[in-house]
Order: sequence, then structure tokens, then C-alpha cells
Amino acid sequence: MRRRIQAVVVSTIALLGLAACSSGDTKLPGVTSGAPVGSTTSQTSETTEVAPAVHEPLDASQFITTPCKSLTEQQTRDLTITERNEQAGPNDCTWEFGANLEWTVQLFYATVTGGLQNDYNKNSAGFYDHGGYFEPTSVSDYPAVFSNLSDFRASGTCDLNVGIGGDTIFHVTVTGQAGEDNCKAATTVAANVIKTIRTGG
Repeated sequence: MRRRIQAVVVSTIALLGLAACSSGDTKLPGVTSGAPVGSTTSQTSETTEVAPAVHEPLDASQFITTPCKSLTEQQTRDLTITERNEQAGPNDCTWEFGANLEWTVQLFYATVTGGLQNDYNKNSAGFYDHGGYFEPTSVSDYPAVFSNLSDFRASGTCDLNVGIGGDTIFHVTVTGQAGEDNCKAATTVAANVIKTIRTGG
């Protein structure tokens, strides 16, 4: 399981070009009230699509190197997730959930030229056309995209990038039970992260 999660993170970092929908549900287990997100074909055009503007940029500087603080203790209780002591990298945080803590939520921040526009550029260039996915959405009025070069949603993994201003985005990966709406779960986590950033933790 750990190898697979790390592989997803590595794939996502490569996707972002790094060297470096919205739901009111609060709990991750059993988020099947919406239809599971299935495979879709990305729409590619000859001109680059423009990402929606971030109207109220967020200052996430205090969370970038301490991403585990992006969710408060109350939020993790409400989401029924538990922080894992062992992390895949210095600037990411992993929480676990499920009856046997067999599923995971991962979060990291990234500085990417153009912010979320980087995802749109890659979609226009056809990066997602061969087994990947690209689905624009929004989280708490912030532009976001479900995307990855490889589509693991049917088997339970969903990736979400959220633009919060300038070149800054944060990324959430939820890996849960196949058949669950884990993209909805990722949106729920992201909404809580935005709330934390807005309030300063």
C-alpha cells in the first residue's frame, strides 16, 4: 500500500513539473451519497485553456513546511482520520482512516509557475489523453482540478489540485475503497484545509 501511495505522489509531482463539486460532507468513510467519479476523456483544444482566477488569494506560508497543521485536531476528528507518524517526504502529510486504518489521505503544497494554470497548459498539450484525467471543479470558491497522468479512480484513488493564489497550489490524494466516491472525499478534505488557512490555523 505504501509503495503505491508513494508512486501516486511521485506521478503527481512529475505531473506538476516540480523539482519541487464542492461537498458539505464531513466524514471520509461511506461518502457514497454521490455517484462515484468514473473515467472520462479529457477535452483538448488547439489553444491553451485559461484557469479560473483566484479572487481571494490565501497566504499558506505557515503551512507549506508543516502541512500536517493544515487540518486542526477537531477537523481530523470530524473527518475520522488519524495522522501517520511516518511521512513520505518532508513537506507532505499523511493521515489514515478506515476500520483498520488501511486507507490514506495525503496533502502537500507546491509552488508551480502559473499555479493551477500549469494543469490547464498540460491538458491543452494532451498530457492527460493517454490514460489520465482532467476535470475542472471548485472547492469553497477556489479553482481546482481533479487530474493525474494515470487514472486510479476506479480502484479508489483520486487526486485534486487547488489553486489558492499566485503560483501556489495544494494537492490532496485520497486512497480509499474501490467504488467509493473518493473524489468527493478529496473535496471535503480540501474544503477543510482552506478553512484552516483562512483562519490561520
